[in-house]
Amino acid sequence: MTMTAQKTAMALATGLLLASSAIAQTAPTVTLYGRLDLGLESVNDGTLTKTMLQNYASRIGFKGERGFSGDLAGVFQVETGVAPDDTSQSKAFANRNSFVGLKSKSMGTFLVGTYDSPLKSLDAGGYAGTLYGEGEAMEVIIHGKGTRTAVGSSLFDNVHTRQTNNLVYLSPKFADMVVKASYSPDEGQSATTNQPLYAASLEWNNGTYNAGIATQSKAVSTAAFGMTATKFSLGAKMDSLSGAIVFSTLENQAPIATNVRKTTNTLFVVNYGVGDMTYKFNYGMSGESASNAADDLTMMALEAAYALDKQTILYGSYAQITNNTKARGTFVGADNFPSIAATAAGSDPTAITFGLRYNF
Repeated sequence: MTMTAQKTAMALATGLLLASSAIAQTAPTVTLYGRLDLGLESVNDGTLTKTMLQNYASRIGFKGERGFSGDLAGVFQVETGVAPDDTSQSKAFANRNSFVGLKSKSMGTFLVGTYDSPLKSLDAGGYAGTLYGEGEAMEVIIHGKGTRTAVGSSLFDNVHTRQTNNLVYLSPKFADMVVKASYSPDEGQSATTNQPLYAASLEWNNGTYNAGIATQSKAVSTAAFGMTATKFSLGAKMDSLSGAIVFSTLENQAPIATNVRKTTNTLFVVNYGVGDMTYKFNYGMSGESASNAADDLTMMALEAAYALDKQTILYGSYAQITNNTKARGTFVGADNFPSIAATAAGSDPTAITFGLRYNF
Protein backbone atom coordinates (compact mmCIF):
# COMPACT_ATOMS: atom_id res chain seq x y z
CA MET A 1 0.00 0.00 0.00
CA THR A 2 1.41 3.40 -0.96
CA MET A 3 1.86 6.22 1.56
CA THR A 4 -1.06 8.11 -0.03
CA ALA A 5 -3.35 5.08 0.27
CA GLN A 6 -2.35 4.59 3.92
CA LYS A 7 -3.17 8.21 4.72
CA THR A 8 -6.52 7.87 2.95
CA ALA A 9 -7.39 4.69 4.92
CA MET A 10 -6.41 6.33 8.20
CA ALA A 11 -8.56 9.35 7.42
CA LEU A 12 -11.54 7.15 6.58
CA ALA A 13 -11.10 5.13 9.81
CA THR A 14 -10.87 8.30 11.87
CA GLY A 15 -13.98 9.69 10.22
CA LEU A 16 -15.93 6.51 10.87
CA LEU A 17 -14.84 6.50 14.53
CA LEU A 18 -15.90 10.10 15.02
CA ALA A 19 -19.20 9.45 13.26
CA SER A 20 -19.98 6.42 15.43
CA SER A 21 -19.15 8.44 18.55
CA ALA A 22 -21.49 11.22 17.43
CA ILE A 23 -24.25 8.70 16.77
CA ALA A 24 -23.80 7.17 20.27
CA GLN A 25 -24.32 10.57 21.89
CA THR A 26 -27.62 12.42 21.87
CA ALA A 27 -27.96 16.15 21.64
CA PRO A 28 -28.13 17.82 25.07
CA THR A 29 -31.58 19.03 26.08
CA VAL A 30 -32.30 21.80 28.59
CA THR A 31 -35.89 22.49 29.67
CA LEU A 32 -37.24 25.50 31.53
CA TYR A 33 -40.24 24.64 33.72
CA GLY A 34 -42.12 25.87 36.75
CA ARG A 35 -45.36 26.74 38.46
CA LEU A 36 -46.96 29.95 39.69
CA ASP A 37 -49.76 29.46 42.23
CA LEU A 38 -51.36 32.39 44.05
CA GLY A 39 -54.58 32.66 46.01
CA LEU A 40 -56.74 35.26 47.72
CA GLU A 41 -57.34 33.81 51.15
CA SER A 42 -59.43 34.53 54.23
CA VAL A 43 -57.74 32.79 57.16
CA ASN A 44 -58.70 32.55 60.80
CA ASP A 45 -56.16 31.21 63.30
CA GLY A 46 -58.77 30.76 66.03
CA THR A 47 -58.53 34.36 67.22
CA LEU A 48 -57.74 36.67 64.31
CA THR A 49 -59.09 36.73 60.74
CA LYS A 50 -57.00 38.13 57.90
CA THR A 51 -57.44 38.48 54.15
CA MET A 52 -54.16 37.77 52.38
CA LEU A 53 -52.71 37.18 48.94
CA GLN A 54 -50.88 33.88 49.40
CA ASN A 55 -48.18 32.09 47.45
CA TYR A 56 -48.37 28.28 47.38
CA ALA A 57 -44.89 26.91 46.67
CA SER A 58 -44.42 28.62 43.31
CA ARG A 59 -41.18 27.59 41.71
CA ILE A 60 -38.97 27.87 38.63
CA GLY A 61 -36.34 25.45 37.43
CA PHE A 62 -34.32 24.13 34.55
CA LYS A 63 -33.21 20.58 33.87
CA GLY A 64 -31.20 18.79 31.24
CA GLU A 65 -30.15 15.41 29.93
CA ARG A 66 -27.52 14.19 27.49
CA GLY A 67 -27.17 10.60 26.40
CA PHE A 68 -23.80 9.00 25.81
CA SER A 69 -22.30 5.52 25.67
CA GLY A 70 -25.48 3.74 24.63
CA ASP A 71 -27.78 3.30 27.65
CA LEU A 72 -26.17 5.95 29.88
CA ALA A 73 -27.11 9.64 30.18
CA GLY A 74 -26.01 12.52 32.33
CA VAL A 75 -28.82 14.49 34.04
CA PHE A 76 -29.10 17.65 36.10
CA GLN A 77 -31.75 19.90 37.64
CA VAL A 78 -31.76 23.23 39.48
CA GLU A 79 -35.06 24.32 41.05
CA THR A 80 -35.82 27.39 43.17
CA GLY A 81 -38.88 28.53 45.12
CA VAL A 82 -40.22 31.97 44.17
CA ALA A 83 -42.85 34.25 45.70
CA PRO A 84 -44.48 36.53 43.08
CA ASP A 85 -46.70 38.19 45.71
CA ASP A 86 -43.80 39.17 47.98
CA THR A 87 -40.39 38.92 46.39
CA SER A 88 -38.66 39.28 49.75
CA GLN A 89 -39.88 35.73 50.44
CA SER A 90 -38.39 34.20 47.33
CA LYS A 91 -36.00 31.44 48.31
CA ALA A 92 -32.27 30.89 47.99
CA PHE A 93 -31.16 29.67 44.58
CA ALA A 94 -31.47 25.86 44.16
CA ASN A 95 -33.37 25.45 47.46
CA ARG A 96 -35.71 22.83 45.96
CA ASN A 97 -34.75 19.53 44.26
CA SER A 98 -31.40 20.29 42.62
CA PHE A 99 -28.91 17.63 41.60
CA VAL A 100 -26.52 16.08 39.10
CA GLY A 101 -26.58 12.40 38.22
CA LEU A 102 -26.35 9.46 35.86
CA LYS A 103 -29.39 7.74 34.32
CA SER A 104 -29.62 4.26 32.80
CA LYS A 105 -32.80 2.60 31.53
CA SER A 106 -31.48 -0.81 32.56
CA MET A 107 -29.63 0.05 35.80
CA GLY A 108 -31.60 2.99 37.24
CA THR A 109 -30.68 6.55 38.20
CA PHE A 110 -28.12 7.81 40.71
CA LEU A 111 -28.38 11.43 41.90
CA VAL A 112 -26.36 13.63 44.27
CA GLY A 113 -27.54 16.95 45.66
CA THR A 114 -30.79 18.10 47.26
CA TYR A 115 -33.71 15.71 46.76
CA ASP A 116 -37.00 14.65 48.36
CA SER A 117 -36.77 11.69 50.70
CA PRO A 118 -38.40 8.49 49.30
CA LEU A 119 -40.83 8.68 52.23
CA LYS A 120 -41.86 12.24 51.36
CA SER A 121 -42.39 11.45 47.67
CA LEU A 122 -44.56 8.34 48.26
CA ASP A 123 -47.97 9.63 47.17
CA ALA A 124 -50.24 6.69 46.24
CA GLY A 125 -49.49 7.14 42.56
CA GLY A 126 -50.28 10.86 42.69
CA TYR A 127 -53.80 10.40 44.11
CA ALA A 128 -53.07 11.43 47.73
CA GLY A 129 -51.53 14.91 47.64
CA THR A 130 -54.02 16.34 45.14
CA LEU A 131 -55.47 19.39 46.93
CA TYR A 132 -53.98 22.83 46.39
CA GLY A 133 -53.15 25.65 48.82
CA GLU A 134 -54.12 25.19 52.45
CA GLY A 135 -56.17 22.07 51.65
CA GLU A 136 -53.11 19.83 51.34
CA ALA A 137 -53.10 17.54 54.41
CA MET A 138 -50.11 15.28 53.74
CA GLU A 139 -47.64 17.59 55.48
CA VAL A 140 -49.90 18.43 58.44
CA ILE A 141 -51.20 14.92 59.18
CA ILE A 142 -49.07 12.18 57.63
CA HIS A 143 -45.67 13.89 57.88
CA GLY A 144 -46.27 15.35 61.34
CA LYS A 145 -46.12 19.13 60.96
CA GLY A 146 -49.31 19.50 63.01
CA THR A 147 -47.87 17.39 65.83
CA ARG A 148 -44.52 19.17 65.67
CA THR A 149 -46.27 22.49 66.30
CA ALA A 150 -48.03 21.06 69.36
CA VAL A 151 -45.12 19.15 70.92
CA GLY A 152 -42.35 21.56 69.99
CA SER A 153 -39.14 21.15 67.99
CA SER A 154 -37.15 20.21 71.10
CA LEU A 155 -38.95 16.84 71.29
CA PHE A 156 -40.55 16.12 67.90
CA ASP A 157 -39.81 16.92 64.28
CA ASN A 158 -41.76 16.46 61.06
CA VAL A 159 -40.56 14.03 58.39
CA HIS A 160 -41.56 16.07 55.31
CA THR A 161 -37.94 15.92 54.27
CA ARG A 162 -36.33 17.52 51.25
CA GLN A 163 -32.84 16.41 52.18
CA THR A 164 -29.65 18.29 51.38
CA ASN A 165 -26.31 16.52 50.86
CA ASN A 166 -28.29 13.52 49.61
CA LEU A 167 -27.19 10.43 47.68
CA VAL A 168 -30.22 8.92 45.91
CA TYR A 169 -30.89 5.78 43.87
CA LEU A 170 -34.04 5.29 41.75
CA SER A 171 -34.46 1.81 40.25
CA PRO A 172 -35.89 1.09 36.80
CA LYS A 173 -39.44 -0.28 36.81
CA PHE A 174 -39.60 -4.07 37.15
CA ALA A 175 -42.80 -6.13 37.54
CA ASP A 176 -44.64 -2.78 37.97
CA MET A 177 -42.41 -1.95 40.98
CA VAL A 178 -39.91 0.85 41.65
CA VAL A 179 -37.41 1.03 44.52
CA LYS A 180 -36.01 4.31 45.84
CA ALA A 181 -33.25 4.68 48.42
CA SER A 182 -31.33 7.62 49.85
CA TYR A 183 -28.53 8.28 52.31
CA SER A 184 -27.52 11.65 53.70
CA PRO A 185 -24.37 11.76 55.86
CA ASP A 186 -24.28 13.98 58.92
CA GLU A 187 -22.01 16.83 57.82
CA GLY A 188 -22.65 18.53 61.17
CA GLN A 189 -21.26 15.62 63.17
CA SER A 190 -19.64 16.49 66.48
CA ALA A 191 -18.19 14.52 69.38
CA THR A 192 -21.70 13.95 70.79
CA THR A 193 -23.95 14.18 67.74
CA ASN A 194 -23.99 12.04 64.61
CA GLN A 195 -27.36 11.83 62.85
CA PRO A 196 -27.20 10.62 59.24
CA LEU A 197 -30.55 10.07 57.54
CA TYR A 198 -31.58 6.88 55.73
CA ALA A 199 -34.76 6.39 53.68
CA ALA A 200 -36.19 3.83 51.26
CA SER A 201 -39.45 3.01 49.51
CA LEU A 202 -41.01 0.25 47.43
CA GLU A 203 -43.96 1.15 45.19
CA TRP A 204 -46.11 -1.04 42.94
CA ASN A 205 -48.24 0.64 40.26
CA ASN A 206 -50.06 -1.08 37.38
CA GLY A 207 -51.76 2.09 36.13
CA THR A 208 -55.03 1.44 37.95
CA TYR A 209 -53.98 0.40 41.43
CA ASN A 210 -51.03 1.55 43.52
CA ALA A 211 -49.51 0.32 46.77
CA GLY A 212 -46.38 1.52 48.51
CA ILE A 213 -44.36 1.39 51.70
CA ALA A 214 -41.59 3.72 52.86
CA THR A 215 -39.35 4.12 55.86
CA GLN A 216 -37.11 6.92 57.08
CA SER A 217 -34.71 7.07 60.01
CA LYS A 218 -32.53 9.74 61.52
CA ALA A 219 -30.11 8.19 63.98
CA VAL A 220 -30.43 8.82 67.72
CA SER A 221 -27.39 10.53 69.24
CA THR A 222 -26.30 11.10 72.83
CA ALA A 223 -27.39 14.73 72.60
CA ALA A 224 -30.62 14.67 70.58
CA PHE A 225 -33.61 12.58 69.56
CA GLY A 226 -33.82 11.02 66.11
CA MET A 227 -37.04 10.70 64.12
CA THR A 228 -38.13 7.40 62.59
CA ALA A 229 -41.14 7.02 60.31
CA THR A 230 -43.05 4.36 58.41
CA LYS A 231 -45.60 5.19 55.73
CA PHE A 232 -48.09 3.03 53.79
CA SER A 233 -50.15 4.20 50.83
CA LEU A 234 -52.92 2.70 48.70
CA GLY A 235 -54.33 4.41 45.60
CA ALA A 236 -56.69 3.63 42.74
CA LYS A 237 -58.22 5.26 39.66
CA MET A 238 -61.42 4.08 37.96
CA ASP A 239 -62.72 6.28 35.16
CA SER A 240 -63.42 9.74 36.67
CA LEU A 241 -62.99 8.64 40.28
CA SER A 242 -59.67 8.31 42.09
CA GLY A 243 -58.65 8.17 45.70
CA ALA A 244 -56.10 7.14 48.28
CA ILE A 245 -55.62 5.99 51.85
CA VAL A 246 -52.32 6.81 53.56
CA PHE A 247 -51.07 5.70 56.99
CA SER A 248 -47.98 6.70 58.95
CA THR A 249 -46.34 6.17 62.31
CA LEU A 250 -43.83 8.74 63.56
CA GLU A 251 -41.60 8.31 66.61
CA ASN A 252 -38.89 10.53 68.06
CA GLN A 253 -36.84 7.70 69.65
CA ALA A 254 -35.82 10.03 72.48
CA PRO A 255 -33.04 8.69 74.76
CA ILE A 256 -35.07 9.64 77.86
CA ALA A 257 -38.23 7.53 78.22
CA THR A 258 -40.38 10.39 79.50
CA ASN A 259 -39.60 12.39 76.34
CA VAL A 260 -40.67 9.67 73.89
CA ARG A 261 -43.40 10.78 71.48
CA LYS A 262 -45.18 8.62 68.89
CA THR A 263 -48.15 9.30 66.61
CA THR A 264 -50.32 7.17 64.35
CA ASN A 265 -51.82 9.09 61.43
CA THR A 266 -54.37 8.45 58.67
CA LEU A 267 -55.43 10.35 55.56
CA PHE A 268 -58.37 9.67 53.19
CA VAL A 269 -58.55 11.40 49.77
CA VAL A 270 -61.25 11.30 47.06
CA ASN A 271 -61.06 13.01 43.63
CA TYR A 272 -63.87 13.14 41.07
CA GLY A 273 -63.62 14.70 37.62
CA VAL A 274 -66.50 15.86 35.41
CA GLY A 275 -65.35 17.45 32.18
CA ASP A 276 -63.02 20.31 33.05
CA MET A 277 -64.12 20.30 36.73
CA THR A 278 -62.45 18.27 39.47
CA TYR A 279 -63.89 17.95 42.96
CA LYS A 280 -61.57 16.93 45.77
CA PHE A 281 -61.98 16.00 49.44
CA ASN A 282 -59.56 14.88 52.12
CA TYR A 283 -59.85 14.06 55.80
CA GLY A 284 -56.92 13.32 58.08
CA MET A 285 -56.42 12.27 61.69
CA SER A 286 -53.22 12.61 63.73
CA GLY A 287 -53.21 10.77 67.06
CA GLU A 288 -51.91 11.81 70.48
CA SER A 289 -48.13 11.85 70.82
CA ALA A 290 -48.30 10.28 74.29
CA SER A 291 -50.95 8.96 76.66
CA ASN A 292 -53.31 11.78 77.71
CA ALA A 293 -51.21 14.37 75.83
CA ALA A 294 -54.42 15.83 74.30
CA ASP A 295 -52.41 17.03 71.28
CA ASP A 296 -54.28 15.04 68.61
CA LEU A 297 -55.87 16.86 65.67
CA THR A 298 -57.94 16.34 62.53
CA MET A 299 -58.01 18.19 59.20
CA MET A 300 -60.72 18.41 56.54
CA ALA A 301 -60.70 20.16 53.17
CA LEU A 302 -63.01 20.54 50.15
CA GLU A 303 -61.94 21.89 46.77
CA ALA A 304 -63.38 22.54 43.32
CA ALA A 305 -60.92 23.14 40.47
CA TYR A 306 -61.68 24.22 36.90
CA ALA A 307 -59.10 23.67 34.13
CA LEU A 308 -59.19 26.59 31.72
CA ASP A 309 -56.68 24.67 29.60
CA LYS A 310 -53.92 22.13 30.17
CA GLN A 311 -51.78 24.66 32.02
CA THR A 312 -54.14 27.08 33.79
CA ILE A 313 -56.44 26.13 36.70
CA LEU A 314 -58.90 28.17 38.75
CA TYR A 315 -59.86 26.72 42.12
CA GLY A 316 -61.67 27.42 45.37
CA SER A 317 -61.34 25.57 48.66
CA TYR A 318 -62.33 25.43 52.31
CA ALA A 319 -60.08 23.84 54.93
CA GLN A 320 -60.32 23.41 58.70
CA ILE A 321 -58.07 21.97 61.39
CA THR A 322 -59.68 20.80 64.62
CA ASN A 323 -57.24 20.73 67.54
CA ASN A 324 -57.62 18.95 70.85
CA THR A 325 -57.10 21.06 73.99
CA LYS A 326 -53.27 21.04 73.78
CA ALA A 327 -52.81 20.77 70.02
CA ARG A 328 -51.64 23.72 67.89
CA GLY A 329 -51.88 22.37 64.37
CA THR A 330 -51.73 25.03 61.63
CA PHE A 331 -51.82 25.17 57.85
CA VAL A 332 -48.50 24.98 56.05
CA GLY A 333 -49.37 25.35 52.37
CA ALA A 334 -48.65 29.08 51.99
CA ASP A 335 -45.24 30.72 52.15
CA ASN A 336 -46.30 33.67 54.33
CA PHE A 337 -48.92 31.97 56.49
CA PRO A 338 -46.62 31.93 59.56
CA SER A 339 -47.35 35.64 59.96
CA ILE A 340 -50.72 34.65 61.46
CA ALA A 341 -49.97 31.09 62.58
CA ALA A 342 -49.65 31.72 66.33
CA THR A 343 -52.49 29.30 66.95
CA ALA A 344 -53.61 29.05 70.57
CA ALA A 345 -53.81 25.53 71.95
CA GLY A 346 -57.19 24.02 71.19
CA SER A 347 -58.21 26.59 68.57
CA ASP A 348 -59.49 25.53 65.14
CA PRO A 349 -57.93 27.37 62.16
CA THR A 350 -59.95 27.76 58.96
CA ALA A 351 -59.06 28.95 55.46
CA ILE A 352 -61.20 29.95 52.45
CA THR A 353 -59.17 30.27 49.25
CA PHE A 354 -59.74 31.37 45.65
CA GLY A 355 -56.63 30.59 43.64
CA LEU A 356 -55.06 30.51 40.18
CA ARG A 357 -52.36 28.03 39.19
CA TYR A 358 -50.30 28.17 35.99
CA ASN A 359 -47.90 25.36 35.07
CA PHE A 360 -45.23 25.79 32.45
